Amino acid sequence: MSVAGKTKTAQERLKELAAGAPVASANVRALARYAASHQCPTASLGFAARVDIDKLLVGTRYEVPFGQSPFAFQRGTRFEESLRANGHRPILDLLTEHLHYDTKKAVVANLRDGKPPSQGRADKTRERVAAIVAGAKGAPNLIDGAVLSRNIGGLVSFFEADAVAATFTDDIHVGEIKSFPTVDGQADPDKLGAALAQAAIYILLLKQLVADCGGDPSRVSPDALLITTRNTGMQAFMTVKPTGREIDRAARILDSVPPVDEMVAAVPARTPTFGTVAKSDKRGEDERVENAIKIVETVGCFYQPTCLSSCGFSKLCRERAERSGDLLRIGTQFTRLVPGVSTIDRVGALAAGSKPEPGERSAAAKLVQAQALLTDLVGKKGGKA
Repeated sequence: MSVAGKTKTAQERLKELAAGAPVASANVRALARYAASHQCPTASLGFAARVDIDKLLVGTRYEVPFGQSPFAFQRGTRFEESLRANGHRPILDLLTEHLHYDTKKAVVANLRDGKPPSQGRADKTRERVAAIVAGAKGAPNLIDGAVLSRNIGGLVSFFEADAVAATFTDDIHVGEIKSFPTVDGQADPDKLGAALAQAAIYILLLKQLVADCGGDPSRVSPDALLITTRNTGMQAFMTVKPTGREIDRAARILDSVPPVDEMVAAVPARTPTFGTVAKSDKRGEDERVENAIKIVETVGCFYQPTCLSSCGFSKLCRERAERSGDLLRIGTQFTRLVPGVSTIDRVGALAAGSKPEPGERSAAAKLVQAQALLTDLVGKKGGKA
């Protein structure tokens, strides 16, 4: 790629693709959302370009209505602020209650400054963690607002933790603060799963930072401290949750992110930019949707039902998958049962006895057997009727 004789770098091309598009927040929530759709080339490109894909199709027929409501956001902000009252005493009291730490002389480092994550704040976080690792006098027992970094696909990314790191013994714990309720010890499974996925990424990033500071990464506990509200009020409640499986998954996903250079090199020069999909007085809905379709068709996508809860392009991609009969729209669990088969129509044809291609033979045998069982079952039910 070159312009006026000058070859563009991957970062320059990414900025060009992102120009005019809403910017994604640099937090672990965004990273966890990306993890849910990491197999999709379009989602990967948007993540690399720091584009908030969830907001691109706002105001069109493909807008996906998810995300925090203003009420939920305000509740979350109030809850977090309440935990920082009196020198973070509510959090310290929870640590005393659940982990039996003596927090009377606790040292708290609050790194929040209201500004976006930056190298400067990452450096301050590293200084505090290095002090903890070295056992230095005055090292913090609690860090709030840490900024953790990670090289993802060749680009250094900064993430502002809405969590805290707590250490009063050899163990270093990561906490995740959420304002959703825990009722009788139980929380909403979907919200709990998302919270643990985010906490796992914090743990993974913190392990790397501890190692970089010359410490033992195993000091970072795989158990997350989840701070939620008790019942429907605003009283803080803590539970200790294991995240070993989530940590392993996060590590695999982050390590599998393709290099940005390769990702950008695969994007044709005439591909519409993400900015041409964003809401604008200059572009109508049809033009924005057309540009979104061109991006998906040119860059590629990997639609599956779980995309509906993690990607702002999911409705558009679902419609394309339905038109093409793409088998993935049923889900990856079913596609694993019929290897070599790519469309729903082909599944039906093989089940009806169509001659399979060499790569379809294993799936064809299963489908014929399943069809025979279904026919027999329907026949028996018909006989009883």
